Amino acid sequence: MADTGLIDVGASAASAATALENLQVEASCSVCLEYLKEPVIIECGHNFCRACITRRWEELERDFPCPVCRKTSRYRSLRPNRQLGNVVKIAKQLQAVKWKTRDESLCPQHRETLNFFCCEDQEPVCLVCEISHAHRTHTIMPLDDAAQEYKEKLQKCLEPLEQKLQITQCKSSEEKKPGELKCRVESRWQQIAGEFEELHLLLEEEQQILLSRPEEEEQDIGQSLRENAAQLGEQRRDIARLAAEIEGKCLQSGFEMLKDGKSTLEKCEKVKTMEVTSVSTELEKNFSSFPDSTLP
Repeated sequence: MADTGLIDVGASAASAATALENLQVEASCSVCLEYLKEPVIIECGHNFCRACITRRWEELERDFPCPVCRKTSRYRSLRPNRQLGNVVKIAKQLQAVKWKTRDESLCPQHRETLNFFCCEDQEPVCLVCEISHAHRTHTIMPLDDAAQEYKEKLQKCLEPLEQKLQITQCKSSEEKKPGELKCRVESRWQQIAGEFEELHLLLEEEQQILLSRPEEEEQDIGQSLRENAAQLGEQRRDIARLAAEIEGKCLQSGFEMLKDGKSTLEKCEKVKTMEVTSVSTELEKNFSSFPDSTLP
């Protein structure tokens, strides 16, 4: 399994190197074979340094040929290719990283590839270092084997760390619970306050309704009392007129008294059977429901 991993790493490194070489080719000028400087694109789609293509076309007045495909264009058309310019910058940065990595993989003392590892000094060494006096008595092993061994040790250390990480995650979730509980309590308080506010509004509405009832009942009772008083006044006037009429009859002669006596007697009988208007039972009940303010 270790050999397969090393093969995969080597294949990936080779693919990355090939990709970098292809990028460097695309970012290079076909005239000077260097990285493009102020890249411009011509009508056929090829890119060149502005200075390179300008020198090529310097003595031409028409039919400007492409140095790559030889296709000619009637006019001297040079359009800046800023996007390709950014690609050139990236290619330069990647090449600098490649050189730095290559220098780091060389022995600083002998400029040889660091293919071995010294177990005592815990550092990579080259072939010259291995046979030198400084490492002659040390345990030297291939660098790839040392890397694989170190990788296995790291993986063994990783398991308890992952277990501790799970414990800390559980602890972290437990530490969050008081805060969550506080948020829930505050939410419940807000809900209760909202319910009490709604209840308070309902009570105020009910209070307004109840307070308006006595006033309405007062108006109704007052209207009934006024109607009864008007009816009693009318009856009193009728009785007074009849009494005056009877008194007048009594002062007349017998003939005159008997002349309309029957009509007068009928009026008297009608008055006897007439019901005198009084306050109704329901009106008395409603009236008595109001407390007397004069009582102690």
